[in-house]
Amino acid sequence: MKLDGKRVLVTGASSGIGLELARVLAARGAVLAISSRSAERLEQVSEELASAVPGIRKPLPVACDIADEASVRHLIGACVESLGTVDVLINNAGICVYGSVEKTQIADFRALLDVNFLGPVQAMLEILPFMKRQGHGLIVNISSVAAIHGVPYLGAYSASKAALVALSQSMRAELAGSDVRVMLVYPDYTESAIFENETKVGGARRPEGPYAPASDVAEAIVRAIEAEKRDLILGTRGKALAFFDGTAPRLVENAMRKIAVELREEE
Repeated sequence: MKLDGKRVLVTGASSGIGLELARVLAARGAVLAISSRSAERLEQVSEELASAVPGIRKPLPVACDIADEASVRHLIGACVESLGTVDVLINNAGICVYGSVEKTQIADFRALLDVNFLGPVQAMLEILPFMKRQGHGLIVNISSVAAIHGVPYLGAYSASKAALVALSQSMRAELAGSDVRVMLVYPDYTESAIFENETKVGGARRPEGPYAPASDVAEAIVRAIEAEKRDLILGTRGKALAFFDGTAPRLVENAMRKIAVELREEE
């Protein structure tokens, strides 16, 4: 896929992977729409990208609360009205809850599902009629290596991202013959504001890293889009997890137990 001139919507574009994706896509000549909850921050990003890549169309900033159905409907409507359509939807917006499952409140589970699962679902349901009508489209769902196998102290987050994976896989089969494709991305720990803003429920400390630079992750995702890959698992740990989860599941379970013990905080 050549991205020059393609109309691309990136959610969660005010920081982290989403911001870096917008930068890489702008450099590739994509016609961008960017969204996050902060209208002020989005305008700053839009101005920054327009200045950094002379000659591109200034990215369309649309404030959106991805957890709100009406807000998502407005986002897709504004993109279609301004850009004509959307060729590529990148569902990147997300939040995180960190800590022991037994310390996690039901409200935290609901918040994760609203943002990490139902928000992308709503965006897909809104954009699919336009993509099917034009006869092509790509949906890129940013999941996590934590969706391959549940990670200690990321249980609620893992579950929300695994739900997105399962739905995406179902959609691939249902969309067969429509030339609308679904790509899944599984990033490993990445430098991002998501960890600064996450809800910490206690019971464990965060692993120290290393965390991948968001710019490297974004470049890898864009290359995978251009190569029309179906799945992209990032990082040595992510690739190892995917391999051993299928070939040596007991080994993975033992490794996860070891991680849980190492990170556990004493009561």
